[in-house]
Amino acid sequence: MTPEQISAANKANMETLANLSRKAFEGVEKLMELNIQVAKTMMSEQVEHMKSCASAKDAQDLMAMQAKFVKPFSEKIVSYSRHLKDISTETQTALSAINQEEIKNHSEKLKTLISDMTSTAPNTPDTMKNLMKQAVANATTVFESSQKAMKQAVDMTTHQTETLTKSAMQASEKILKKATK
Repeated sequence: MTPEQISAANKANMETLANLSRKAFEGVEKLMELNIQVAKTMMSEQVEHMKSCASAKDAQDLMAMQAKFVKPFSEKIVSYSRHLKDISTETQTALSAINQEEIKNHSEKLKTLISDMTSTAPNTPDTMKNLMKQAVANATTVFESSQKAMKQAVDMTTHQTETLTKSAMQASEKILKKATK
């Protein structure tokens, strides 16, 4: 393997890592946009609800308003969970596609390299061993980096989904308790 080939392999590895990072960041960005939109919507709805509660004529009217406010909450939780799942699936699919393509490319390059090395084997066995080690190390590094990036994206999305669903359910329970008192 020539220095130019090693340099090209390293450049390709860095490009792959950059692509994985971009895709993972796009997923995080979509998640943040969703959360900001949910927060804005919830705040707006809460303000409107408080305004309407202030105009309640009696306790029965207030309870009816509370019940009306709480009723669509479970539908919103399901919708939010669906959006989270879509973002997660989209991000995982994109990362997996990059990963699979990179594994395929590296496998083909490794086969070609091994074929070239065996057909024009140098006289020194150590040289061949070192070249093989370098090729395998490059392929392994890209594979491990892409796997780590995918795992981090999946873990982060899963954690966010669990945390936000738990928070939404707790808020829903509090509202339901207040509405039924």
